[in-house]
Amino acid sequence: MKKLNKYKKPVIGISIDSSVEKTYSKFPWYAIRANYVNSIINSNGLPLMLPSKPELAAAYFKLVDGILLTGGDFDIDPKIYGKKRHKAVTLLDKPRTNFEIKIAKLALKKNKPILGICGGQQLLNVALGGSLVQHINKTNIKHEQVEPRNKPSHKVKIKLESKLFKIVKKEKFKVNSAHHQAIKNLGKNLKINATAEDGIIEGVELLNHKFFVGIQWHPEFFISDCDKKIFQAFIKACIK
Repeated sequence: MKKLNKYKKPVIGISIDSSVEKTYSKFPWYAIRANYVNSIINSNGLPLMLPSKPELAAAYFKLVDGILLTGGDFDIDPKIYGKKRHKAVTLLDKPRTNFEIKIAKLALKKNKPILGICGGQQLLNVALGGSLVQHINKTNIKHEQVEPRNKPSHKVKIKLESKLFKIVKKEKFKVNSAHHQAIKNLGKNLKINATAEDGIIEGVELLNHKFFVGIQWHPEFFISDCDKKIFQAFIKACIK
């Protein structure tokens, strides 16, 4: 068992949104939705927000016991995975993307737990050399649901042989959905652990790693017990 801080909780570094747009403040700002933070606290972790400074990625990495890569209102630059930009790709956040790629590669190298949610899953895939569907064609599944995010949109199917199944102990359950992109080609050594009924990849993982998991939906809303179990398993991995 590793030695924890005086609060006896693992420190979880959380990537956050940033912008120069004057939607929140007249000056450049950082922000994060509260339920990302609360999901860590409610799972017995100690959250630490990480500014998008690529030059500080290694320093922040040493301070934390695990990494949570959150979703965001932006897309990864397709140039990173060798593709031309689709007209639907908007709001590129290069500093954050560069920061997250650096810290994801450190987590891979040092076997430190990392959980990627929505765009965070896509980032993990790109960091490992994978590519993305830049805009999902219309299917019978609402991947950009019109309902509030705390309501379910569609079902996911969990692969029985996956780590994720060992965590949630359920083959099918309902999730929310808020994305227009998805994983196309898998990054090196990543395995699919969940899919939607239309075949869209909803989860990935690395087998030979303490905890390297991507989730396309937003489990931080705690819609089901399965969502809670994902965070609990992540925090548990951070103290082993």
